[in-house]
Amino acid sequence: MFRRFPYAFLLCLAVHPALAIQIDSVLLPDASAKAAAPRALRLAETASIQPLAELRPASEGALDQLDAIAAWNRSGGVPQKNGFARPLPIAKSVRFTRDLLARQPAKFAGGALLAPPSGGLVWGAELRVSGSQRLRLHLSGVRLPAGTRLWVYSEDDREEVPFEADAVTSGGEIWSPSVAGPAVRFEVRLPEGFSAGSGFTIDQVLELFDLDADGTPRLAADDVQTKADSSCLQDAACFGTSSLASMDVYKRAVARLQFVEGGAGFLCSGGLMNDTDNSTTIPYLLTAHHCIGSQAVASTVEAVFDYIAPSCSGAAPDIATLPRTEGATLLATGAGSDFTFLRLSSLPTGRGLLGSTDEPVTNGTALHRLSHPLARSQHYSVTTLAASGPECTGVPRPNFLYSVRQLGGILGGSSGSPVVRGSDGRVVGQLLGTCGPNPTEGCSSSNYVVDGALAVSWPSIAPWLAPATPGSCISGPTTLCLGNNGRFKVEATFDTGAQQGQAQVVKLTDETGYLWFFSAGNVETVLKVLDACGLNQRFWVFAGGLTNVRTEITVTDTATGTVKKYSNPQGTAFQPVQDVSAFATCP
Repeated sequence: MFRRFPYAFLLCLAVHPALAIQIDSVLLPDASAKAAAPRALRLAETASIQPLAELRPASEGALDQLDAIAAWNRSGGVPQKNGFARPLPIAKSVRFTRDLLARQPAKFAGGALLAPPSGGLVWGAELRVSGSQRLRLHLSGVRLPAGTRLWVYSEDDREEVPFEADAVTSGGEIWSPSVAGPAVRFEVRLPEGFSAGSGFTIDQVLELFDLDADGTPRLAADDVQTKADSSCLQDAACFGTSSLASMDVYKRAVARLQFVEGGAGFLCSGGLMNDTDNSTTIPYLLTAHHCIGSQAVASTVEAVFDYIAPSCSGAAPDIATLPRTEGATLLATGAGSDFTFLRLSSLPTGRGLLGSTDEPVTNGTALHRLSHPLARSQHYSVTTLAASGPECTGVPRPNFLYSVRQLGGILGGSSGSPVVRGSDGRVVGQLLGTCGPNPTEGCSSSNYVVDGALAVSWPSIAPWLAPATPGSCISGPTTLCLGNNGRFKVEATFDTGAQQGQAQVVKLTDETGYLWFFSAGNVETVLKVLDACGLNQRFWVFAGGLTNVRTEITVTDTATGTVKKYSNPQGTAFQPVQDVSAFATCP
């Protein structure tokens, strides 16, 4: 969350033309009660199996990893780290074959196996880490058929989390949702007719920790070792609409984010965003690029909502009781204004969706923020924009908003939190961190609070938040308008794992164009939209590639709003697209 940047004394005034997009916030209703999702059969305890592995406490078996977390956080490493992966002594490979249907109930691959009367095959197992607070399992070599159901649940049965493999799988890997330790129990149910060879390998467990104010892991609930100043933090439960008119929506929009990268657990904040399309409700979420910058990391995102004390200065609620989502799709990201824009896998009821604007922020604007410092319950802070003055190296105005602390503060875990202007509660940026003479002191007024400017990120986010209305396609550096007088809008994204972004486009003819990712002279994909209404009453889409980079091409029929997507996986030679039934509405 914190950034160490030397001051570079420069004066920079943001000059932008006035822009007019204004999206309002909205509070969604709590849905009526719906049928409960299927529950796990809890084979791990009913079959009395032994754990796949039993690891010693981290204080005995991984003290160097605990020290590394503390060192990272104390030095101002971003995002804040709260966990690390530990390998199992022996990785457990679980491969399902059809003959297992006749061999159950049984113990198999270290777990319990059952073919229930309703069909399919269920396997469950347990893993234990002594003294652990929260745990996530890592599965590699994942091959699971459509319709597979998965669960993780805690030993005391207070926490059970169902999840979908498609939402959390990236590159054949899954990081499961987290549950309270010291044991994590896992269950998978394959549908009837599953193919031989389905399965996975369980090879790691991620141990997660509560942190004190300077980022040192707490090894017990009463182990408070605070060495940093967190006295300025303000409990959001103590503030209401008298402080910010949109506070009720804001509290329902902000999420505590937990995710995995490079075998480590990290913490950030994020916020749900409203769009201009009233016909759909899509769980778009804004956070920071330095938090989540690739699809592999987005797939591990665990977003917890309503993590706010029930009363002023009250105890934080139990995460097991709160709405949460698992996994996300990366839509757009960029380091230039440190933003990441995601689509979550689901949307819990009763959420707030934050309004936004593409307008630059003017000097002296009051900026309000809700975030999860140190992954605690929601906290509130207020700063005032300083449109001129010293800058920090690598974070220039107008790409970044500099503001001065007025109330509250930010600590690790606040990164990515949406900041709203006080006049209307619309989002104008998301938190990068602090910079100045005391960058690791979130309560120091000598530092600037620095946010990525939404006005700068807007062109990358606008296709989702403010899509063009049917009947229009506006050509631009990342948008092709092809076929039938430019009726079909073509856009694309790429993701190498280390670098992501929107493809740049070049139009060749009324029906064809090409994409480039890294340099204008390096053509990656050629495509065309062809009017074949005289042949089969369809518009055709063809694409051919000269790349093995993960690519997603989106073609929108602006006359009807119909969307077609074509994807190519990372590391795979681009597979030709020959869709001769793409769009059905002919003139």
